Amino acid sequence: MIPPRIRPDQVPRTPENQAKPRMRSARGFVASIVFLLAFPLAALCQIVLHDGASAVIHIALAVGSALMALAVFDFRTPKWATCIASISTGVLAVVFCLQGASDLTLDPSLTQLAYRMMGQRLEGWLVNLFMAWCVVVLIFDSQGRARFLGIIAMTIVACVNAYAYGLAHDGTSLDARAPILKVLWLMPFVWLLFESKKGRSADAAPGVWTGSRGSTLSRRGDVRAP
Repeated sequence: MIPPRIRPDQVPRTPENQAKPRMRSARGFVASIVFLLAFPLAALCQIVLHDGASAVIHIALAVGSALMALAVFDFRTPKWATCIASISTGVLAVVFCLQGASDLTLDPSLTQLAYRMMGQRLEGWLVNLFMAWCVVVLIFDSQGRARFLGIIAMTIVACVNAYAYGLAHDGTSLDARAPILKVLWLMPFVWLLFESKKGRSADAAPGVWTGSRGSTLSRRGDVRAP
């Protein structure tokens, strides 16, 4: 006698066969760690070698930006926001790489390109685009305590940014008045560290937010007709 065929949806869920939550973004987790370690590694390099701190910082920022350019696809955000974040962080990786190479080689032409041409307004605009993507993640793909931490982190960044614009209006800069405040720009990566590590069930695959008129996207990523 042939036993009846059991459909997958008829199998009872047990601790043995139930899919375990997986990390949301391994690339985002590693990228956040690299960003947060940039300044401690630079300080260690300065203590041990008495030189090279600037190169270490820019190389670490380049690696972190390159990883983050890929990690943005692991979060459920609108496609346009994902593309903008990926492009902006990818270009940032190039800028930081050029700045690190300039610190190592001390080439005047490379310094002119990396710092004076690409490292002023362009770098600031790219960072602002990435911060805007972080706000989009808060709106579309963050929940619970991680979302609360993200709100705190982005509020701190907004305050520092407003203070920097105020100083620029007065003819000075954050580097001249309070350079220690630049460390607070790393706060979003503390939040992204926890956001990336947060588990996501196996049937809620990562992807872009594709909601459009006539359809809505549930938190599990399934498009449902109205």
